[in-house]
Amino acid sequence: MFLSNYKYIIFLFTFLLTGCFSDQASQTIEHTDNAISITLSHDGAYVLIAYSQGHVELRHSKSNEVVTKWRHDDSPKAGVIAADFSKNNELVVTAEQGNMALFSLTENKVLYFWSLDDIRDIKLSSDGEYALVSSRDKSGEYPLYRIVYFHLRTGGIKYGFYHDDIISSVALSADGRYALSGSDDTKARLWDLKTGELKYTWPHFSKVAKVQLSPDGQYAMTNSASEGIYIWNTNTGKLIRRLNKIRATVASAVFSSNSKQIATGYSREEIILWDIKSGEKLNSWRPKRRYIWQSSLANVTTLAFEDKNTLISETSRGIMQFWSLSKK
Repeated sequence: MFLSNYKYIIFLFTFLLTGCFSDQASQTIEHTDNAISITLSHDGAYVLIAYSQGHVELRHSKSNEVVTKWRHDDSPKAGVIAADFSKNNELVVTAEQGNMALFSLTENKVLYFWSLDDIRDIKLSSDGEYALVSSRDKSGEYPLYRIVYFHLRTGGIKYGFYHDDIISSVALSADGRYALSGSDDTKARLWDLKTGELKYTWPHFSKVAKVQLSPDGQYAMTNSASEGIYIWNTNTGKLIRRLNKIRATVASAVFSSNSKQIATGYSREEIILWDIKSGEKLNSWRPKRRYIWQSSLANVTTLAFEDKNTLISETSRGIMQFWSLSKK
């Protein structure tokens, strides 16, 4: 009996080391597990890895070759916490908590550098002209939680949008029509970038952790951990779908280029591909673990559709993987 149990334990241990967290990825690349943040370009061609002291490294996703490096400053406390790419991958905006920079890949240099208080998230317009920045204005008696639509070449603020608490996530539609924000005040808000007016407010029961907009601007995704994922119609403001009522925090989300699907990455090491129209779960994956004995789960921090057949993910442990979108 003891020998039988012993053999079973050995088999189970071997299985855990070799197969428990195996995956169906077509390619796996390991980066550092000490990155402050990791961001994929919209087409998945590049990955930006941020280290301490303001240092960032741009790599080709497929080959893993380093394209270039740059840094914000040399402070020990410096570190890029958020970044985004222009649609053509010629520009990258990077943000630390107190400043942001616009980097040109074609010129291989920082073009502009700006200071802004308490940055939490940042998105770059498709043409690279504007950044949507979640920040906090500390100049008054009471802090103001705001989003600024910031012209990167002149430093001018075109619009300022406000919430009653920390704004944790922002998004821009690729067509330039809308901005979306999610806040700890339990609200998600859709803003019209043509007029600067608030279009819709969508209340939730808990903090809104993640927001995203479809490329065509037709859909808005919002997530709070206690409620799961909501899909909203940006034209009518009505709820279209609640995706399977999964109560989990979304760490990353991306719509497909045709706006018919959305991929969501979770803090529990899972990726799910959804059909927007039906709400059906099309596929799901478990990213590879770097260490089988790691004490905590890794966030799926960034996602990108390489094309209609491939989804790319990277976890906070620095594991990049390529997934086939064909149904199981």
